[in-house]
Amino acid sequence: MSGGNCPETPRQKMIGMMYLFLTAMLALNVSGELLQAFQLVDESIQESIKTTETKNSDLIDRFKAAEAVNSAKVKPAREKAEAIKAGADSLYNHIQELKLMMMRKVDNSPEATLQNYKGADNQDIAPQVMITEKAGARSKELKERINTYRDLLISNVSAEDTALVSTLNKILSTEAKKPTNDGQVQQSWESQKFEHLPLSASFALLSSIQSNVRNTQADVSSYLLSSIDENTYKFNKIRPIVKPNSSMVLKGDKYSVELFIAATDEYQKPRFDISGYNIEPNEQGIGVLEIPANRVGKQKWQGKIYFMDPNGKEIGYDIEHEFEVMQPNAVISPMKMNVFYEALDNPVEVSVPGISSSDLDVTFSNATKRTQGNGVYIVKPKPGFAGGKSIVTVYANIAGKKQRIGSKEFRIKPLPLPYATFAGKQDGKIKKNTLLAQTGLFATMGPDFDFELEYKVTQFSIATVRGGFFVSKESKSNRVTDEQIDLIRGASKGSKITIEEIKAIGPDGRNKKLAPIVITVD
Repeated sequence: MSGGNCPETPRQKMIGMMYLFLTAMLALNVSGELLQAFQLVDESIQESIKTTETKNSDLIDRFKAAEAVNSAKVKPAREKAEAIKAGADSLYNHIQELKLMMMRKVDNSPEATLQNYKGADNQDIAPQVMITEKAGARSKELKERINTYRDLLISNVSAEDTALVSTLNKILSTEAKKPTNDGQVQQSWESQKFEHLPLSASFALLSSIQSNVRNTQADVSSYLLSSIDENTYKFNKIRPIVKPNSSMVLKGDKYSVELFIAATDEYQKPRFDISGYNIEPNEQGIGVLEIPANRVGKQKWQGKIYFMDPNGKEIGYDIEHEFEVMQPNAVISPMKMNVFYEALDNPVEVSVPGISSSDLDVTFSNATKRTQGNGVYIVKPKPGFAGGKSIVTVYANIAGKKQRIGSKEFRIKPLPLPYATFAGKQDGKIKKNTLLAQTGLFATMGPDFDFELEYKVTQFSIATVRGGFFVSKESKSNRVTDEQIDLIRGASKGSKITIEEIKAIGPDGRNKKLAPIVITVD
């Protein structure tokens, strides 16, 4: 903002018209209609004040938003704006208290409000409160407060902005009305506002001062907000930037990335100076630095980016970065056991740090595979390779070329045998009633076996000593036969019952013999 660029605003024109309208009405006899007109003018001013207060609140919010982006730059201006707000609030509230004092005196009621009072035509209370009582101390204090507030505003405006300074002096003037050539005498500021006026007119004039307080608060706050951008860079393009701390993340670690907005000027492009490299900005003003990763280990580069400041001077900004070239390494992790079991689905996870699983090609010798996604493979050894090995080999597509990354051997083992259980036990004492309640024999895997593997018993025999002879009864399934139940029923307490010739079939389709069970009847 500069001198001469502050024309009279529509708001200021409106307030001037209200003054003319008010003056014209005062020249007439005060009728009920005119008193109502004064009140309507006051209400109109109050509505204008509400609009300006919303604008002032928005300006403070804009200061805070700008400060969140650049605290060092915006904070001083924001603090000035809040000091002005505090001064405006104090003066506005002081005038409000004066109104309340006059209104309660004229109504002789502490319950009266500014929206509901009876003495609108009273011409004595305003001069009594502001001029007669306390030798005019209240008028003096009000003028001092207005002058202090005006000085606060002007102290935050550059002396070169003569138009704004002149407007502030005019709008917040407390000077006496100068005599004219037609013989009128000088009239004091307080006389203009409070003498020979109905109370509703004095209220309207006080409201106009409150309106001026809020309007000048908005004017200077806007001035401070606009001055923040003086001598700053101007940009016309905005683009989001995603800057990862590293493009290579190990499993179990965290991927960290900085997200921010970059501003560029399509009419002014930066200049890059990086030793050993010739970099030209593209249409978006972006320079691309490409360094071949020919050797493993940490590497560092540095240089400068040059850009013109608002005054046309080229400024250099130091830039540097360090990166690490790593030899690709395959991570092959069995998800359950460190071997491949024939006839089972063996899950294996394969990864290469820094390379997407979609760019990997994984082969398994002596086995078939199917992909579950995200680097997880289900491996099933081919029949007949139990006791042999499966070699897992990992290839990766790097820069358009297929490269071998690594491999790992897995032993192929036959399916382990389960153990048979009767009444939930492999041996020990069991109540006779419990034995008689059993319907079948079951095959169970050990607790240390992680796979879901099911065997089904296909045959078994139950044998015990009966009448001095060894008697055995056979079942051709896992179900207990009636003959076997009779054999158990005839066993006495302490007798041994042997379950033998147990066979069970697993996922490989082979019928395998299981260890016998010896139970004591309890």
